[in-house]
Amino acid sequence: MLKPILILALPIVLAAACTGKQGRGDSPTAADGSGVVTIDIDRAKEEKALLYSSVLEKPDVIVLETKPECIIQNIFSVELYEDRIYILDDEVKALYVFHRDGTFLDRVGHRGHGHGEYRDLSDFSIDREKGIIYLWDNAMDAALKYDLHTHDYLSSIKTQHDGYLSLCLQQAGDKLYVNRTAMDLTDPDNYLLREIDVQTGVQTDSCLKAADYNKGWNRNFGFQFVFFYAKNTRSPKFIEMFSDTVVAVTPDGLRPAYAIKSKDFVTDEVIADVRKDCGPNPDGLVDLSRLREGGWIHFVSRWVEWDGMVSFQYHKGDERHYALHDLRTRETRVSTAFSDDYLCEDNNLPLDMCYADEGGVLSVLHAYAIPYFLEHIVAKGRLKPDVDEREKLMRLTDGANPVLFYHACPKRPS
Repeated sequence: MLKPILILALPIVLAAACTGKQGRGDSPTAADGSGVVTIDIDRAKEEKALLYSSVLEKPDVIVLETKPECIIQNIFSVELYEDRIYILDDEVKALYVFHRDGTFLDRVGHRGHGHGEYRDLSDFSIDREKGIIYLWDNAMDAALKYDLHTHDYLSSIKTQHDGYLSLCLQQAGDKLYVNRTAMDLTDPDNYLLREIDVQTGVQTDSCLKAADYNKGWNRNFGFQFVFFYAKNTRSPKFIEMFSDTVVAVTPDGLRPAYAIKSKDFVTDEVIADVRKDCGPNPDGLVDLSRLREGGWIHFVSRWVEWDGMVSFQYHKGDERHYALHDLRTRETRVSTAFSDDYLCEDNNLPLDMCYADEGGVLSVLHAYAIPYFLEHIVAKGRLKPDVDEREKLMRLTDGANPVLFYHACPKRPS
């Protein structure tokens, strides 16, 4: 049976993006198409593999120190600030601080029930202008504030818990945005983001209605690096599981920034059937087999921006794809592999681009992938001889902390 065709042509409307308690009126829209970049996957050039060497310089290797007080089980979010690396482990429930050379420095806050302690840490955000780290405690529905330089506890922002789960956090000016997963997918007022005043903790707006922005879907799957991206920029990005629109989060509010276009992008009708099958219970089983069998495009994630380039992942059916878009030439390339060929030829390591700034891009070799790295690259002599910190990489062992690779951006003609 032929699949319904979905053509996503601008204008794209973010209907009812903010229907707040302050009555600010209609949502921000892209009704005139201004400022929205369209990335057309169907017109992209398909390649056998995208290569780091085609867009980035040879990496500086950062072997994170492995000590009993900083064993990392799962990297959920990463930020760089000056000469420090901030890594949130959502399994251990800790925010670790490392020096740029990989030396362990500190842990921000601690889990507990005492003054300045959190119960269930799930995300963090850095206000570089005011020198504040916000840690989000989803159990308390509160943001804990710490000094960015000393890591001392400052105060807490307690929000009004409404029975919904919020796991991800982004600071923007005098606002905090936290995601919101619904208890009942049939709720017509189901929305995705809460806007919170950083001074009072009062929710000032309810943003992005799920029916308009995410095909009515609003459940937590607990994936890495979601749902806020480009977190260190003046306009961090937000995108949800089944949305085709990437939203910029700015001090002035939300605005659509990118539109992902494809005839195979999952439709409202398909997601409506998935929602019907799994019922209203958010803890019930979710059957996504229809997405896999239909080859529908969904789950745009791992959004990274640097020097006029955009990289992201998406799923087509159950297969992961990578996209690389040049904002200057408007050319898009896609592949089922994105390889750091600076490490070895035909590199199949699952490296995630997780951060970018004005200088370069950070990717990570997760702890779970280190045994593969040792067996298939180090032991077989495939590691290139000119790799930075090669001897440290050769001496890695099972149980070591993740390894970071910081690739500088090449100079491009203006």
